[in-house]
Amino acid sequence: MKSLAFLSALIVFAASVASAQENYGTIKVTTRLHEDGTKSTTIVDPEKHTAEETFVNAANKVVKKITYLLGENDVSIGAIFYNAKGDVTYKASYVRDGANRITETTFTSADGKYLGKRVFVYTGGTGTAATQVIDYDAAGQQIATAQAVGAKGKARARR
Repeated sequence: MKSLAFLSALIVFAASVASAQENYGTIKVTTRLHEDGTKSTTIVDPEKHTAEETFVNAANKVVKKITYLLGENDVSIGAIFYNAKGDVTYKASYVRDGANRITETTFTSADGKYLGKRVFVYTGGTGTAATQVIDYDAAGQQIATAQAVGAKGKARARR
């Protein structure tokens, strides 16, 4: 009889503990090796709503770090950029269109001073990469002629 009462109490306790646990998601780690011998490791933490990407050189020394701030559905809404010493160098916030593409990035200094923005132009359908990138300084003046973007989404070198 005592063992039956103990077993019942144990089941009630286990049920209450199980129902009190929260599921925040799984932390995901990805490491990429680059052609120049460097590598980057990204840790996505759903509980913190961040993705931290750390870049190291061939000697395994930290070169820089970026913390992406994640919004709904773990889509980046901004980023904080750090140097090798861990000091904030600048911050960015992203504006997205209906196809969830970044259309504008606003840059600020570590202390929040506005530095400028980058505008991405898309001329194709919702799945296409940006076809043009335009940079503006803190005064709103276009910095240089708009750059065409190559097939992989990177600005083409001007000759």
